[in-house]
Amino acid sequence: MNKFVTIAAIFSLLLLGSMLFNPAFAAPTINRPMELFAATIESGNPRSVDPAKAYDTASGEMIMNVYDTLLQFDAEHTETYLPDVATTNGTILNITGTTSPEGMPWSYRYVFPIRTGITFSDGTPLTTADVAYSFEREMVLDIVGGPQWMLYEPLLNQAGGAAYLGNGNMSDPANVQLIGKMIDHAVEYNSTHVWFNIGFPGSYAPFLQILCQTWGSILSKTWINNVVIPAGRPDWNGNWADSHAGWGLDHTGWVDVWGSALSPLDNTAAHTGWLMMGSGPFILRTLDTVNKEWIMDRNVNYWAGWPASFPSMAAASPKGYVNVIHVTWAYTWANRKAMFLNGDVDFVAVPRANIPELYQSATPPYAPPNYPLDGIRCIYPLPSLAVDAMFFEFTLDPATPYTTVGSPGVFNENNIPPDFFGNASWGIHVRKAFASAFDYSYFLTTAYLGEAAHPATAVIPGLPYYDPSVQGWTYNLTRAEEEFKAVPGLWDTGFTITILYNTGNLPRSTAAGMLKSTFEAMNPKFHVITNGIAWATYLDAMYAFQLPVFIIGWLADYPDPHNFAYTFYGTYGSFSYYQGYSDPTFDALLQQGIATPDGPARQAIYTQIQQRAITECPSATLDQALGRHFERDWVVGWYYNPVYSGNYYYNLWKWYYVPHSLQDVTIQPTSFNLPADCNYDGKVDMKDIGTAAKSFGASAGPPIHPRWVFRVDFNNDRKIDMKDVGYVAKNFGKTSAVWTPT
Repeated sequence: MNKFVTIAAIFSLLLLGSMLFNPAFAAPTINRPMELFAATIESGNPRSVDPAKAYDTASGEMIMNVYDTLLQFDAEHTETYLPDVATTNGTILNITGTTSPEGMPWSYRYVFPIRTGITFSDGTPLTTADVAYSFEREMVLDIVGGPQWMLYEPLLNQAGGAAYLGNGNMSDPANVQLIGKMIDHAVEYNSTHVWFNIGFPGSYAPFLQILCQTWGSILSKTWINNVVIPAGRPDWNGNWADSHAGWGLDHTGWVDVWGSALSPLDNTAAHTGWLMMGSGPFILRTLDTVNKEWIMDRNVNYWAGWPASFPSMAAASPKGYVNVIHVTWAYTWANRKAMFLNGDVDFVAVPRANIPELYQSATPPYAPPNYPLDGIRCIYPLPSLAVDAMFFEFTLDPATPYTTVGSPGVFNENNIPPDFFGNASWGIHVRKAFASAFDYSYFLTTAYLGEAAHPATAVIPGLPYYDPSVQGWTYNLTRAEEEFKAVPGLWDTGFTITILYNTGNLPRSTAAGMLKSTFEAMNPKFHVITNGIAWATYLDAMYAFQLPVFIIGWLADYPDPHNFAYTFYGTYGSFSYYQGYSDPTFDALLQQGIATPDGPARQAIYTQIQQRAITECPSATLDQALGRHFERDWVVGWYYNPVYSGNYYYNLWKWYYVPHSLQDVTIQPTSFNLPADCNYDGKVDMKDIGTAAKSFGASAGPPIHPRWVFRVDFNNDRKIDMKDVGYVAKNFGKTSAVWTPT
């Protein structure tokens, strides 16, 4: 007897005792039934509207709802894909032995047929030229701090952007022309297809995952040329025939807009027309930095239609939608909490320390049988592919406004030298002293209520080739004192350092405060100032090498160890670059790691990387937290993808279902249960039983079980078991009204 038959039989037995009569009921009132309102942390403002610039989660959430990509992740799955602008998941051709016109070896070619009938929100048709332009534009602009490295690496086999090609000499016309031609030939198209020629030695396994993310967004080339550039915002026009002034060479005009720290789309002073022009499900109405909010309207002409057709799992797909998305970062936790409990917001960012305030009992655990307050739902645990770390600045800007800086190699109780962490002779001892002086266990308990772990390195659990045998830094004040005393003159002289964090981020402010308490108790000549600044300001200061220590987190771009290891330890990594950190041994290992096929040899390379991360201590990892998602219990369709920047709203709507609104709140509050009507057809019947039976035994991982269906996890514990079976059986035969827009 197979598993499906066995589970179906269990259902049949449970149904014998189920209630087959549907009593009359009145569903609770839904506030703003056609609007979803999210309140995030006070510093949760987007930094950019440009997919070529945005590399923070606040910006990413906005972008992913306005723009389409070639492919998209299949709901919670990060290694399976659905076509979006492309009509299929593409074809991979082995073209080893061919070269680009410039002589660069090509390995593989990814070919994608492009969907017809798509229009941007201004009515302009989306073409293959727009697709190719979007990827080439990102590489051309090469914006400081942007995500373009994920295109340069597979397409041009370079660890960084254009700044690091041609020996970095961008005043040489021959170099500029060469790079321009390489970009031009890396992404090609005809009237029906777009293809990418991989210059990396291999197929580059994460490439499809890269195409699913915000940096793979498709922009309107027509809009850039007809609106953005005429408004006085220098952008690339997409014309490879253009020449830089005085050079007389094609493929050189692009250098005029290359390498800026700013995006032309973020220049709101010169703005006319929309800030964003996508073909996605929503249209940006306003981005208001004064009132601290952004608002989007439903794109009623969205080519994929309404409601969404995905994720479609075991005959269950979305049945509703909303017209307006409203996100704010204007409120403190006290205000956000009041709004959430009153039903004035649908999603809320909850500081970890304040989680007990949303539960019936303030005493842990914050999981069954302890349920959230009535009217709200918490989905937990959500294993993350994210890590926070403390980064040490190797090349601190002496003119930084955030801390007092003295002379290189010279100690003073009132400042730090600019090479405090990066001095070739003794900087490593300062780094290891900081790493040893942090009480990781206390931090996890205090800042995360124990709902986090302390990974040894940036290659965290949940990633392939994580090596649990590598031991990380531990709290050891004796070791910290020894490391400080190994620096000639430091212990007796002392120092003053400022540690900053982004305002509203309680864990990071806690970490800064802990270091202050520890160092000032360790030595009366050690002084630490802590200071919170706005998120956008914090990032700008990091990019300007002005933060002596910065505490920041990394969310996976794609679930491969290279994404984390390169970011933390590579010369041009998104964090290590802004530390001024470079290590040739790390660079060589990273190149070997991404180029080596999956298997024991690749495992050995990443083990070496993890070991060297401890030996060199360029940074100290702090936490890998479990996630929680809080929402009002009228929200339907939310799912968790660990690499998403934020909420994807196309699949969401608001409605009450039977038996959701019929739960006996004296036994179990409504807030903890999703409807047992998992295919949203207004009744709990054999279709729901079949869906639950097929997914029985699956869990969300990591790794995600192939039969995982988030809609069947009725008690939100991230696994499908007999409790979920019981919810369906208990409510078998109940019906409710079918959703209609209000």
